[in-house]
Amino acid sequence: MAEEGTPIEFIGRNKLDGSSFEEKLEMILDEVREGKILVLEEALSPGEKSELIEYSMQNADEEFPGIEFSSIENPGDILEKVLRRVTGIFGDERKYGLTIVGNSRVMEKVQEEEQSVSLLAKSVGGDN
Repeated sequence: MAEEGTPIEFIGRNKLDGSSFEEKLEMILDEVREGKILVLEEALSPGEKSELIEYSMQNADEEFPGIEFSSIENPGDILEKVLRRVTGIFGDERKYGLTIVGNSRVMEKVQEEEQSVSLLAKSVGGDN
């Protein structure tokens, strides 16, 4: 008997290291199409967010209506900001925070507040 519910997958920053943004988009969309909610250990830049929306809309159909997502960015303290700038010079452009991405049929309600996100996920049945 298949389990009922919505799978949530937490993906660490290291799993995404070395992947191009296009590869990350493919991975995100593949998992979300299956009904999963992904929690990524990195915030997306405004440009990446718009690319994610555009990419998901290009791939929308009757089976997959699109995505919902939200990000929490970690601005950090002054020392962290200085370290990010220094490491950014050497190509480490990590964006600290979390991004939550899910199928819009699954993520019913997303509420964002400063440094917190709450969501209500619908059960997708035993198909996943």
